Amino acid sequence: MNKSKFILLFICLPLLYSCNSSESETATSSEQSLNDYRNYVSEFEQDSLSEVEMRALEQAEEDNSRWETEKTNLQETYNERRAVVEQNLEELDEQQRAEVNDLDQRYNRALQQRERQYAEAGRRSMLRRDLLGLEVKNPDMSDVTAENIASVYDRFIATLAQNTAQYEQRDWNQIEGWWNSLNNRFQTLEDELDPSAKNSIEQAQNRYREIRENSNIAGR
Repeated sequence: MNKSKFILLFICLPLLYSCNSSESETATSSEQSLNDYRNYVSEFEQDSLSEVEMRALEQAEEDNSRWETEKTNLQETYNERRAVVEQNLEELDEQQRAEVNDLDQRYNRALQQRERQYAEAGRRSMLRRDLLGLEVKNPDMSDVTAENIASVYDRFIATLAQNTAQYEQRDWNQIEGWWNSLNNRFQTLEDELDPSAKNSIEQAQNRYREIRENSNIAGR
């Protein structure tokens, strides 16, 4: 009798171990998928556009399709990560499932924030190109030369005067920064300019002050 019990126990033990091992592996797999998804969402929330990426967007000649391409790539990666969690969803407890739903919402909010960043970069890009021209790309205006600086001033003021009523406060903040950079560049090149260019630039500077006063920019 004892021998029979021993034999039965010997047979059942591997089966019990196999079942427990399978359950443990399932639990580990589901928890790992949740942990991976949690890390992915957290990293995505912090992975905003860098200054280099923002400048690249602002300087691109054609950036209308950039966000759609980026969004497609992001969505493909997200779908892959989310599918793994979905496969293991039944193995998660109620609290873990609630966390998955929260992570879904966090990802969507971060994606919307990324989209706003692209839209803002695109808006600045168009504004800068309108005011300075496509050929002026460097933030320090180092690509403005003694030969073209007068025409850059003329373009800036003509565009500004034409579109003043359309600009919002955030636009004026950018405009002020670019204008100051352009004036700094003028000071660097001033000794190389002929009287005609200096006179043209002086008129542009006077016109800018008039536009500022008429638009009540300082009070916005």
